[in-house]
Amino acid sequence: MRTRSALSLFAASGALLLSAGSNAATLIKLPDLGDYWHPLSSWGTHVYADSFIAPVTGSVTDLGTWLNGGSSSLVFEILADAGNEPDGAAILVSTDVLSFTTDALTFEHAAPSAEITLSAGQRYWFAASTAGLGGSGSYDVGGHSPNSGGILDDGSFWYSNDAAGLDFDGRNQTPEMAFSVSIRLVPEPAPFLLLGFGLLALALVASRGAPASAG
Repeated sequence: MRTRSALSLFAASGALLLSAGSNAATLIKLPDLGDYWHPLSSWGTHVYADSFIAPVTGSVTDLGTWLNGGSSSLVFEILADAGNEPDGAAILVSTDVLSFTTDALTFEHAAPSAEITLSAGQRYWFAASTAGLGGSGSYDVGGHSPNSGGILDDGSFWYSNDAAGLDFDGRNQTPEMAFSVSIRLVPEPAPFLLLGFGLLALALVASRGAPASAG
């Protein structure tokens, strides 16, 4: 799914945490520094990854980044953390294979092909990957000012020139990669359910402690 002008690219200089109602949140690092990093392609640099700390516990509903150029196939992924760097062998979730062609920096996004729950306070890595995929063109990716907007991360951007996308052999502190991760919050138990469980537990304790009646 593609959305042009889904967000104003330069509406803010930092990343924002936007709440959408009471049951969803979106972590956004806006491309306030314009186009960076060329090429992300099936024949050049194969993976870009940037870290984030999950602000809430919930399931990922949408992944996206800002791209310019295109025609190589790619996927958006969430990778596990391997000690302040991405673990290319631990893809937690991915979109289906995508392909875009743009002539300006454009927000491109898609829903993941499976469900995964992120844990609040845990570090993860958003990745755009062409590893093992086809295509002939390359992408520029939007750049974001490091550690701005109050978003918790370690301010690092990693890339992989490994065709399999397993070995991350490069790192850059400035800029970070612009991206977006939407999360549907795990609902908290309703108060009346908690009360019901509490009363049931008390009843069980009381029944076990009651003396047996005489025959």
